[in-house]
Order: sequence, then structure tokens, then C-alpha cells
Amino acid sequence: MENESQRRGYLFRALGTNTPVQYQLAFNTPTNDFIPNLVNELVVYGEISSGKPALCALLKVIREDVGIDVQATIDALIVEFLPPAATQTISTPPHLLFDLLLQIDFKQQVRLVEDVLEQHQTAAFLIHGEPDCGQELLVTRLFRIKSAWKNNSPIKNDVTINAAYRSTERLWKQLARSFVLPQDTKPENIIDKICDRWQTQDVILIFEKVDSMPPKVLVGWLQEFWEPLVDRGKLNPPLKDTHLLMFLVDNCGSVCKSQVMLAKEFDEPEYPRIPLYLPPLSPFPPDILKDWLRDMKVFRDLQIPADLTYQRLWEKSDNGIPQFVYEEICTHFDLSWEGGLAKWLI
Repeated sequence: MENESQRRGYLFRALGTNTPVQYQLAFNTPTNDFIPNLVNELVVYGEISSGKPALCALLKVIREDVGIDVQATIDALIVEFLPPAATQTISTPPHLLFDLLLQIDFKQQVRLVEDVLEQHQTAAFLIHGEPDCGQELLVTRLFRIKSAWKNNSPIKNDVTINAAYRSTERLWKQLARSFVLPQDTKPENIIDKICDRWQTQDVILIFEKVDSMPPKVLVGWLQEFWEPLVDRGKLNPPLKDTHLLMFLVDNCGSVCKSQVMLAKEFDEPEYPRIPLYLPPLSPFPPDILKDWLRDMKVFRDLQIPADLTYQRLWEKSDNGIPQFVYEEICTHFDLSWEGGLAKWLI
């Protein structure tokens, strides 16, 4: 809430037009003065409907525009301000549980990607690890690093569809379909399309299941597709501070063992022409699950199941395999992972 326009916009979205609060506030005052005055006025205003305080309505609107960590703090505040009758019957909404699952571990990978984005407008990453270790969830977590990306649709390609992994020619055809272009579109025209979009917005390319690609095909694809994009970015960088990102998703940890060249550090001379090897994903150790459940206690009024302990969670998930951890947690909340929460994966 740094400027008058943003302040009025949040109040309009939360309360609608012509509410008394809007006429009681001085919108052009410093933030340190405005926030306390706003809270006082909302408390005085009371509820906008039965069991829905005006302050909670505003917090829910602000929640839509912030990162995961801040969302958790806002959720705790909302619970604190809800009347007792509301908190007694509240259950964990599926979208909230999904956001909480995103916070289990992966801090090392997220921090590294954030560091890279501060230094490079063009970046490529290999997301890899043992099977069922949360590769898709990490992609989704990384996609939330910038709040602006929530309005951005990634260019996502599963290289196993139509056996695209067999050759670079098939991969070009698949990529052309992603841009709604004829399958025989020339590679340079596809690259032009990507660079044109990059001039005005972030472009995020995701290639899934690259472990199914023969190493020679993956090497050839990086040479034919990615390296020309990197060169274009150097010759004609976007005027705006936009990013061109590529994520290669390896679901079994085989790419790093092949002859595909990977960067171990993002300050290497060859980066970003070759993808950065992110720390591999692996089963969650008990301490990670213990810490996550401890942090969950801030949501004490969200009916956290009493039998959801880190020991039980670790044992029931085949010693912390992430995919099984997500499924087990959902079961405790009477929700489904595959049939429910997984739909929010990128």
C-alpha cells in the first residue's frame, strides 16, 4: 500500500464502492500513518456480511498479490480476526493446503534461482532428482518467485507427447504447436516469435520428462534452440527488465549422469548457454517434515489433525518420498492429491 491508487484499489476490491471507510481516510498520508488509521476504521466498520469482518475481506484481497511466505502470515491474521463461531467450524481450504505444501523444503533450489535472476535476464535450469521427488511441485514453487508470473502462461512441453523426444525435428514441430503456428514453421521464425514476446514480458519455457530424450538429442536441441536464443538476447536485449527462462525437468535424475554439459555455478563463462545444475531433489528427511508441521501450528484454528505427526508422515510416505508425503497429508485433511490439489501444478 505504497501509493494512493493502490490503497483505493484494494479497498474497492474488498468492500466495494461508497463505503463509509473510504470517506474517513486520508489516502495521501505516509504509510506508517495510513495503515494504523485504516485498521482502526475497518474495525469500527465491523462486518461486510454475517461472520465476515471488513478487515478480513481486505486481507484476503491483499493475499492475492503477495508471495507464499507472506500469504501464510496473512492467513494467520485472518484466523485471529474471525469471530469465534467462524473459527470453530473452519476447515482447511484446498488452495490453502496446496500453498502450504509448496513450503515443504526446496529452499536451497529456490534461493539459487532467485540469485540467478538477480544477475541474468536469460537463464536455464535443470530440475532433477529421484522419481516422485516433487519435480512438478518445485516448478510451481519457482513460478511464484515473481508475483507478476501469476498472469503469465508458461510455454510447457511434455517431450513424450507424440514421441517428440526422438529428434530435434519433432521438438520443433511440438514447439510450433505451442505457439499455434504451422508445424512446418522454420526454427528461426519460432525463435523470432519468442524474442518478440520477450521484449514486453517474461517468457518461461518448460520441457518436461527430458530424461526420456537420448542425450545426443538433448545436446542437439540445446544447440539448435537454446544457444541461438541466448545469442539473440546478447545482441538485442529487451528494453524492459523481463526474463527469458528455460526449465528442463528430469524425473529420474539421469541427465546429470550423461554427456550433456551443465553449469555447476551461474558465474561460469558458459552460463547461460548451458543449463545450471540445481541441487538434486531427494526424499524429505524427518527434520524437514518436523519443521513444516511446527510451522503449521500457527494455523491452530484450521483443525490440523491430531494424528498428523512427522514420524507417521515419514513412515507412511516410504521414508519421505515427496509424492507420497503430499498424498498422505491430503488424506489427513480428507482431500485428494491426484484428484484435487494436483490440478494447481504448473
